[in-house]
Amino acid sequence: MNKKGYVVSKFIILTVLMGMLLFIFTISNINTSIDVFKTIDSHEYTWDLTKIYKTDKDWERDYKRLEQMIPEIEKYKGRLSNSSKDMKNALKHLEDMKRLNEKLYIYAHLKSDEDKSNDKYIALKEKAKNINIKLQLSTNFIEGEILSIPKEKINKFMKEDDFLRDYDFYFKELFRLKDRYLSVEEENIISLAGFMANTPSNIYDIFRNSERNFGKIKDRDGNEITLTPALYRSLMGSRDRTLRKEAFEKEFESFNQNINMLAANLAGEVGKNIFYSKARKYNSSLEASLDRDNVSVKLYENIINTTSKNLKPLHRYISLRKEALGIDDKVYLYDMYIPISNYPGRRIPFDEAKDILLDALKPLGQDYIKDLEVALNSRWIDVYERENKRTGAYSFGVYDTYPYVLLNYSDSFSDVSTLAHEMGHAMHSYYTNKHQPYIKSNYSIFTAEVASITNEALLFEYLIENASSKEEKIYLIENYIDLIQSAIYTQVMYAEFEKIIHEKVESGNTLNASILNEIWADLLRKYYGEDFGVHELSKIWWSRIPHFYRNFYVYKYVIGCSGAIALSEDILKSEEAREKYLEFLKSGASDYPINLLKKAGVDMTSSKPLEKAFKKFEQLIDEFEKLLKE
Repeated sequence: MNKKGYVVSKFIILTVLMGMLLFIFTISNINTSIDVFKTIDSHEYTWDLTKIYKTDKDWERDYKRLEQMIPEIEKYKGRLSNSSKDMKNALKHLEDMKRLNEKLYIYAHLKSDEDKSNDKYIALKEKAKNINIKLQLSTNFIEGEILSIPKEKINKFMKEDDFLRDYDFYFKELFRLKDRYLSVEEENIISLAGFMANTPSNIYDIFRNSERNFGKIKDRDGNEITLTPALYRSLMGSRDRTLRKEAFEKEFESFNQNINMLAANLAGEVGKNIFYSKARKYNSSLEASLDRDNVSVKLYENIINTTSKNLKPLHRYISLRKEALGIDDKVYLYDMYIPISNYPGRRIPFDEAKDILLDALKPLGQDYIKDLEVALNSRWIDVYERENKRTGAYSFGVYDTYPYVLLNYSDSFSDVSTLAHEMGHAMHSYYTNKHQPYIKSNYSIFTAEVASITNEALLFEYLIENASSKEEKIYLIENYIDLIQSAIYTQVMYAEFEKIIHEKVESGNTLNASILNEIWADLLRKYYGEDFGVHELSKIWWSRIPHFYRNFYVYKYVIGCSGAIALSEDILKSEEAREKYLEFLKSGASDYPINLLKKAGVDMTSSKPLEKAFKKFEQLIDEFEKLLKE
């Protein structure tokens, strides 16, 4: 929950963004060996955090500076309406504090993710979070004072001062949410609650990454090895169904052993969301979450309803998997990641992946490619898996740093796709920060996945068109199918789950492991159809989803994928569409996200982008099935 009335501070938005592990990974490209992934210990393949702080002592120096800056904001209390100069000085001081706080946080966060066992940086990260709450407490008066000033006077101030003129959209949003503001004393209570608000997410993060029993599995020689996340992903692509099932059961059992704790923890997250929504006098936690982006509940419900009417293509794909893989019984969750294609794939070293990406994204123009090349070769990226390094992938940057990228690259095609995805985020942040003032740099999470999945869509179109054989083409089309399945169908299922569990608690019911498991099982049956079998352990799949600690985030993947498919097809056809898209990347938070996407050529208030994505899904299945039968 952000400070005051959902005018979301950049710090909080980025805290959410950095936590987005790339859960969408394509299926048929997974390496099937049980080799331990290589680690390359070279500075060239690690991010350069000295560009933020050269030493930890420099971090401590800035922390102390921020501590000194916070009380100084008090001198502006009661003065904001006096003149444009007083208002500017107050907002500039606030901006300087936020930017410094963000810089402190990102350094500690990235250092922590380099080694999750290092308590030092976990402590620094908590210090940065806690001082952010102190910052909020000290500045709660600002927005209340602004709201007490007549709009005509604020307009006059903006005409008098260039700095304040950049705050035009900020002021507009502030007044839109005026009714959600509380008294200063109540806002202080809300801010103080922030000390507890991240507890469920923190508990889950520690459990998922370090505290759970990862389990052991035997390699080809009969030796027991730890089932790391990377190894689990690899085994899900094995042709040995017994091995897949064993790996699936070991992985899911590591969550099931603590399922009651995980259920209680998720219930705590739901309770937190409801608390904040009621404090702001919203009708529901869903409405409260969506209102951050000026999005209606109707849009969210339309996504679920439109998808529910278009489940037949997904059911058809499950049946196709069953037939193509020669499965006699049901298709189980551990059968969903094995490729139908027999194409062996190949190892793609990271340097080659960079070249592929540069070629695939040429439709975005020379300037984009030139900037991307700099990004790929300037140590923005921590590339390879290491012991105790955070799993998954993300892009995380603030206004005064590079948009850094975490990968766990293992030379597979899925890693190339992940690189495209995360560099989409990074370039979006880079262009926004380059072209927008700080106050408009904080683009909404609503639009965050558009740039990343547009990159993936362009990558697929390029590779499919340039496939060297029928087998390779089959392989690539299958991967594109699986991207849409994961980014739309699966994410809508997640979104419906979130809606159901919040509504249950809001109507006076409680949540426990049994209830969550049954809700999940019903959704599996609905979305995956008659040929899909609900394994007992697959009912706890909800417990493996970190996104449920991000408050109605997952539907934004659906926005991202459906919007990206529409945009990528237009970009390939039209130079005008490309220019509109590049303007979108530069637009940051200069308007409501729905409006920014409309300017780029995608109207998410209608069902058309989603319908277009489902049509693309069907076309890919048709082509895939045809090639398989040739």
